[in-house]
Amino acid sequence: MKNIIKVLFTGLMLFTLSAGVYAEDKYDQLAKEISDAGVSITGKKIAIIPFSYADGRAAVKDGSIISERLTIKMINMHKFEIIERSVLDKVMAELKLQSSGTIDASSAQKLGKVLGVEAIVTGTLVEMQGGKIEVNARLIKTETAQAIGASQVTLEKNWIGDAATASQQPAYAQPAYAQPAYAQPAAQPVRQARVRGEHEYGFFDIFYGFGSPTMDLEFTNSNSNITLDTTFTNDLGIAKSGTPRDYNSVSWEKLKTEGAGPIAMRVGGFGKGIAGGDVELSFERRNIAAQDTTWSLNGGAPGNFSFSRNDYATVKTFGISGDLLIRHAGAKVDPYFGIGLGMSLNSITLPYVKGFTNGTFKRPTEDMGLGFMLRIPFGMRVRIADKTQIVAELRYEMNRIGFDRGGVSGESDTITIQGAKFMIGMGFNF
Repeated sequence: MKNIIKVLFTGLMLFTLSAGVYAEDKYDQLAKEISDAGVSITGKKIAIIPFSYADGRAAVKDGSIISERLTIKMINMHKFEIIERSVLDKVMAELKLQSSGTIDASSAQKLGKVLGVEAIVTGTLVEMQGGKIEVNARLIKTETAQAIGASQVTLEKNWIGDAATASQQPAYAQPAYAQPAYAQPAAQPVRQARVRGEHEYGFFDIFYGFGSPTMDLEFTNSNSNITLDTTFTNDLGIAKSGTPRDYNSVSWEKLKTEGAGPIAMRVGGFGKGIAGGDVELSFERRNIAAQDTTWSLNGGAPGNFSFSRNDYATVKTFGISGDLLIRHAGAKVDPYFGIGLGMSLNSITLPYVKGFTNGTFKRPTEDMGLGFMLRIPFGMRVRIADKTQIVAELRYEMNRIGFDRGGVSGESDTITIQGAKFMIGMGFNF
């Protein structure tokens, strides 16, 4: 199990790192979204026009650099034949078109005829705070002047030139008797709200889970001083026939449990693509049910054992975890699957087991243990209103907990709760 967890954790980290590296290159995103929108273009021959600022200011360098970097990305994708910049500039000069700026329907049709292109890429720039530029790109068919695709990204301005220019008011000389004029602080540019895609949203979920996971329980002591005898007052509160003896390991596997939960809430979201994620807070209570089962002493062959009561061990779990999700975006239903990792804080109650409670070796044992959580969810989000969804999810979940009976020397005990659970709840989009 430890090797499986290591492999899953390593794969999750590699997936996260690779996703982060991809997200850093906004030019790749721009090129991919424009290329995906142009899949219907039969001739595969396009021209990329230098971008212009939406407020009409000069963008000679900013627009040219962004369009040039986009051109390189799209050339390397090998999906279109891109018109060379020198050819484009010459034709635009002959047609008396601006070398950068918004291309109207008539200009688009002229360029299409002269250059033999079926579409052009053009767009506008918006200066943001912190040295960033918002790029709004469009793919336009030259024959109809119809925009068939668009992409919006925010880029870092890492070149020199085209500094922001504010319109200057004429300076008038003050009369000799005038009081000194104090300039008002310049108003900060208003950042335009980002427009979300059709299937892009955040969510807040509240839900409840059902299931009967199993519990593995093992007491392990490297000093071999877990004492069992014929009474119920020994270290583990278990009467064992035969001569009293000290053990280094006492364990049970796949014990049936009772309990409630998890009760959980989570916050997450999906972007324009298939990937998304969430962070979840949860609470769950589990106890060993009364049952006939088997146990193992010192790792030996299983022997018959019976739990006559359902309170031998009770675990209350507070968990925090995160999921990486992959979904298929639909008009009404978004099915998804993923993988999640997390940590848990567990309150462990052992009424018949001796341990250090308030500094005294006695029963009951009240201990706290940290746990590692692994989750594999499969679910769907069904839209029932504009901002409301029903969420249904089937998940495999494992919580492996370590404890030591309150600090017993040489003790290294574990509880592993694992199994399938069905979750149902409500989601609220934002």
